[in-house]
Amino acid sequence: MDTLSVILLYLILCLVAGIAGRNRRIGFWGFLFSSICFTPIITLLFLYCAAPRKVDGPRRRLGSGQA
Repeated sequence: MDTLSVILLYLILCLVAGIAGRNRRIGFWGFLFSSICFTPIITLLFLYCAAPRKVDGPRRRLGSGQA
């Protein structure tokens, strides 16, 4: 494997960690930057322990006709 392939694989794993963390408290960008700074493996372990984002309640869709 050449250097470019290793860097590309690393960035793909960082994107996977970011996508996996998009419904967590720090979101996509937080997990993406943490996986770039640390490693995607450490970030995925942190993602496993991270709390999901809190939802305030059911959301209404616009134009649903309910008041």
